[in-house]
Amino acid sequence: MAVAAAGEACFEVLDALGLCRLTRRTGDLDGAVPLRVAKACVPLLEGNAFGLQITLARPIEVQRRLGSLRAEPAGEGGEALLRAHRAALPRLVSQGFLAPEGAWHRALRGGLAWACRKGLGPPRLRLWTGLLVRPDPGVWLRVAGAANRRNVLIEVSEAYLADESAFVPLVVELRLRDEAPRSLRLEGEIGCIAPVRPDVEVEACGLAEAPEVGRAHAEFYDARYFAVKKGEVTRKYRRLVGDKARAGDRARAGEGSAGGGEGVSPARARLVVAGPGAPEIDEVTEVTTAAGPDPVPWRGGARLASVVVRNAVPFRATFDGHTLAVAPEAPRLAEGAAAVERTFARVYGDDFLAANRGALWYLTKYFTPHPPGEPHFFVKPWAFTRTPPGWSSLLEGAHGDGYDVMRGVVATDAFFATPAVFHVRRIGAPIEVPEGAPLLRVLPIPRDLLRAGFREARFLDG
Repeated sequence: MAVAAAGEACFEVLDALGLCRLTRRTGDLDGAVPLRVAKACVPLLEGNAFGLQITLARPIEVQRRLGSLRAEPAGEGGEALLRAHRAALPRLVSQGFLAPEGAWHRALRGGLAWACRKGLGPPRLRLWTGLLVRPDPGVWLRVAGAANRRNVLIEVSEAYLADESAFVPLVVELRLRDEAPRSLRLEGEIGCIAPVRPDVEVEACGLAEAPEVGRAHAEFYDARYFAVKKGEVTRKYRRLVGDKARAGDRARAGEGSAGGGEGVSPARARLVVAGPGAPEIDEVTEVTTAAGPDPVPWRGGARLASVVVRNAVPFRATFDGHTLAVAPEAPRLAEGAAAVERTFARVYGDDFLAANRGALWYLTKYFTPHPPGEPHFFVKPWAFTRTPPGWSSLLEGAHGDGYDVMRGVVATDAFFATPAVFHVRRIGAPIEVPEGAPLLRVLPIPRDLLRAGFREARFLDG
């Protein structure tokens, strides 16, 4: 299995079937993104290119029957794939990649895919990609959906593979959305796997405890920024991260590798709250290991924390193909904006607000539209994330009825805002996003892992 060369390898991959391969995207999705985005929106381009895509080499047919799900190879070569599956299991067991009669062996013996259910929730399908993976010490592997260009009829469960001592079968757990047909053909990209560092802590504080963050916001969104933006792309973010983030990378390199191994202190990020609707700090409590396909409680010392951003202002948004109209609940927006202004006034004083009115307005209006014809708009949380030098943050967007929040990567050691970029998929009828609905998961990641690759492992008799 081949993949385009990138950064230093930090995990191993064994291909037992030839069903899936790990592929890299280009930031512009092979020229599919709008020209304006390709010129200016670095976080979205890096979100497009994030991780390695789990890509089917041959299609899979998923069927919904009698309240359960099943899957089988579609098209020519299906029977050959099933024979390869039957032959691979004894080979994996005899060479020590799978424990004989262990939970993984029993699960995979039932076929390429099997149904599962969590409580009273909808049925889910666990599809074995034919790959087994093993992260290097101090690295976990995060499995999630294929964001920004994906099959919108399926949802992929987030999982963390955290066993450095053994190979773990790479399984994608998915469910069909209600609007999906009874029979669905899966092709191409079905998920994404990416290395992360597990030893990450996030502390929350108010703007008064991190005043440099508010000043940086005002400095970025100064009068010149808005003057230039009226007529052309500013490229200000690109220049900012090119200067400050490179300095951060050099500082990070001086500290050693990004792995969370012995002797490496935890990375500490700050969640800086500037208004109502404060995000939550969440930690991974369950991981997948060589013990079996069901996640188990994490008992190690490392902690992987992230920030969950929720919607602070209920709103509706309607796209007609040309105009995207956002209709927030006006009293709630006014209350929230006033609270943000009071926070900035307490920390910096009225003179600061008068001198930086545009920067504050850019934050307090909460919504920012895209140009006509684009089904996108920004929601700007009233909080900031600051990471250590050399660290960025993955902005993993949530999916809702009729919309996606897109995946992005922001250099949060230099630029601290974490906007939610909506992609409205419904035409004519409005989408509705209530207060408290999840928008983003913000996960700090060292930049030397963003383009990390893998090593190919082989069977012992290969």
